[in-house]
Amino acid sequence: MSKDLVQAATNKKQEEQGQKSMSTAIAAEYVRKMVERETAGNGDVENAIRRLARRHNLSFWQIMHLRAGRAKAITIDAFTSIRRAYIEHCEAEVQALQEEIIKDRERYEESHDLRDLEIEAQALAARIQLAKKRIG
Repeated sequence: MSKDLVQAATNKKQEEQGQKSMSTAIAAEYVRKMVERETAGNGDVENAIRRLARRHNLSFWQIMHLRAGRAKAITIDAFTSIRRAYIEHCEAEVQALQEEIIKDRERYEESHDLRDLEIEAQALAARIQLAKKRIG
């Protein structure tokens, strides 16, 4: 019986460690994508990280360590903040796309393709709003 308890405790510990490292990997991926999109060119990585840190109320070093893969663990609060920042970043990208579609519709003839893109962008914006509500 004690052997089963030890095995259950070991499995639970491994599961928790897997969740922590997975969260770190996901947070690192979010950070890398945000930095890549924020960077204006070679030599701008640190400035991009500083802008992201200020905009999303994150730590410069937290972003640097996640981006470089040096972060071993991450708190739930930090993960939530990074996920929220990533969703806000995606929201800004979708808003820019919506503005571009509107400009193209005004500039060119009305087309079903642009109307379809506008509908899809609106649906994506609605999904982002739901994701933001879930996070809080």
